[in-house]
Amino acid sequence: MESECSTPDERAPVDEAPVGVDGPIGIFARRVAAGLTHPEAAERLAQADVRALIEVTDVPDATVALLLDREPPRVVVGAILDEEPTVRLYLTAADLDGMLDQGTHLPMAILAGEVRFEGAVRKLLRVLPILRGAVGELEAGGAAGA
Repeated sequence: MESECSTPDERAPVDEAPVGVDGPIGIFARRVAAGLTHPEAAERLAQADVRALIEVTDVPDATVALLLDREPPRVVVGAILDEEPTVRLYLTAADLDGMLDQGTHLPMAILAGEVRFEGAVRKLLRVLPILRGAVGELEAGGAAGA
């Protein structure tokens, strides 16, 4: 089976979510997409050279890809990547949403065994605060130009 990256519009920070993708996965994708519209954050994240494939373990066949290796960076729901991801994360829907919250610490969840990973997770952990900050700023309504 030949895989592809389901990313039809390379200019958009998020692809249209497939029908039926609501709940925590849809919310996460919309929050990330909003963060990727933050100009400084998007510029820095595009240089991260990270492709993260997140598999949501408590939702059947649910994946989210963070494509932080291109300009503009993107989030794709239900993605099958045409390139090997830099890191794969295996986590629950609750942990997925928590990735963007200031009070949640993904490294601690990894150490506790609550989140599993394969690959260069440190690369993602280095840039996650940039995304988290952009999302927080935009959600607080304080982003200039947003």
